[in-house]
Amino acid sequence: MNYSELDDLKSAWQTLNRNLERQHALALHQFRESKLGRFRSGFRALIVGRVILLIFGVLITALSARFWVNHFGVAHLMIYGILLHAYGVMMIFFAARDLILIKGLDYTTPVLVLQKRIAELRRWQLHAALWFGVTSCFIWIPLLLIVFHGLGADIWMHHPEVIGWFVLNSLVGLGLLFGIVIWSRRPGMEKFARSLENSSVGRSVNRAQAMLEEIERFERE
Repeated sequence: MNYSELDDLKSAWQTLNRNLERQHALALHQFRESKLGRFRSGFRALIVGRVILLIFGVLITALSARFWVNHFGVAHLMIYGILLHAYGVMMIFFAARDLILIKGLDYTTPVLVLQKRIAELRRWQLHAALWFGVTSCFIWIPLLLIVFHGLGADIWMHHPEVIGWFVLNSLVGLGLLFGIVIWSRRPGMEKFARSLENSSVGRSVNRAQAMLEEIERFERE
């Protein structure tokens, strides 16, 4: 084989390599766009859920504020309303924070950057789940007492022992909640802990993380 044939072979090999690189880049682009399209659409349910939570938070905040303002000077009724008011504000805060984090996702950034953003969203949702879990153990008490008051029964004034029974039930629920969390952190319970986390953050975030991992693996290959 002479030099001319070697040059031709080298040129053909280089052309083949460039074609393969272009095909790989095109396949990567198509794969990424397909996954990111599903990635974006996967957040629609979460966005709708957070908008609904935001609306409920606004309604609870407004109605509870009206309740305790209308009963200004009656300590126990003000406590009911203020507790519900605080809960409504918490709902607004957590819903708004989720929506801000989702809005801040830039789908044109590298996968590693998106993974960090989703990890931040996941951590935030875990904190939110814990806060809602703790408050849900107690918030039903002022809500129920307001309902009874609306029906003409002032439990605080006439049957205070019932409130003590309510609080005891809430403390039992809180103990069970923290018992499950602590138990999930024991050695050998990693699978259960992961399942608990996944159920706390919801399907949208879990699917988003899985899709980004698929893109990352495809890019490495």
